[in-house]
Amino acid sequence: MQRMMTLILILLLITVSGCSIQAKPRAKPYPTTDPAIFSALPKGDRQLSIDITEGRDGDFNDAFALARDAGMEVTELSVYWDEIETSPNVYNPDSNWPAIANIFYPAHDTAVSLTISIIDTTSARLPTDLAGKPFDDPEVIRRFTGLLDYVAAQTPDLTLTTISIGNEVDGYLNGKQWDQYEKFFQSVSIHARGLWPDVPIGVKATFDGLTGGAKEKLSRLNRAGDAIFITYYPLNRDFTVKEPDIVLADFDSISRRYSDRPIYFLELGYPSGKDNNSSRSKQAEFVRQTFQAWDAHPDQVRLVSFTWLTDIDPATVKRYERYYGISNKGFTSYLGTLGLRTFDNKDKEAFRALGEEAEKRGW
Repeated sequence: MQRMMTLILILLLITVSGCSIQAKPRAKPYPTTDPAIFSALPKGDRQLSIDITEGRDGDFNDAFALARDAGMEVTELSVYWDEIETSPNVYNPDSNWPAIANIFYPAHDTAVSLTISIIDTTSARLPTDLAGKPFDDPEVIRRFTGLLDYVAAQTPDLTLTTISIGNEVDGYLNGKQWDQYEKFFQSVSIHARGLWPDVPIGVKATFDGLTGGAKEKLSRLNRAGDAIFITYYPLNRDFTVKEPDIVLADFDSISRRYSDRPIYFLELGYPSGKDNNSSRSKQAEFVRQTFQAWDAHPDQVRLVSFTWLTDIDPATVKRYERYYGISNKGFTSYLGTLGLRTFDNKDKEAFRALGEEAEKRGW
């Protein structure tokens, strides 16, 4: 569910060396509140991430600065194999996001969680000439390791917190594809560790898949990974929200299932829309409950990434509807109200809650 926004425009407007990004003058978005009813745990080695989206003004500088002011130290970057390898063994992306990120984020002391998608939820993202081949085909493996070499060469200065080979793979895999992907991942993860020896390598999957119908298949797949990578949106099948206090039970559940593994919530969000049976106050309570649940698992849950900073615009919502092949008011509302701030660049209660909870813990 992540898309890298238009950093090229920023790079044309700023000089990275010695540059300091600052938000536009504004009131402090998250004033200190009275002590919470529970004791906030100091952040320690935990990392707070926000997936940055721009508001109506398209100002990435301001969006980035707001996220940093709220405590963000990591953000997301997703790239797609078929957008990078445009013909066999030729890497000619329209926008070289890894290289752009390598210029921008190190200059601003921000790390990146990288997703390299051969699968993106409901779609396979292999280059055209490889489409339809089994994931464990030797040529698919050989070409993907070449892609990893290319990405590594573009990002020598980038600090990476995680590398996920695929996004929400349980939304796509079925039947014998599970065994094929397991063999593929076992092979390419070895190559990835040679390129990034200190970065956890894994596969991003949905919370529902990890704890539900695909849990045994994902358990086998995750044996080859260094950590458990999760996307978490507590929704019912009709896209109405579950109550915010479900978070603690869900953190407990996944922590018990993978008690010996580090856990990274690489996407975590909660819409505020009425069509999701939600509200801005419910969304804010979800944020607070998330920090409380995180405090209960500080050593195991290494990172939480909030999706998104800002609501996306209606045109982008439509593009996502076409991409995922889903069109109903619940899904539209989910996509359109997932941000912590409105598309018109107004703070929702959830953004203020995030700032308050982060500040209590030392972010």
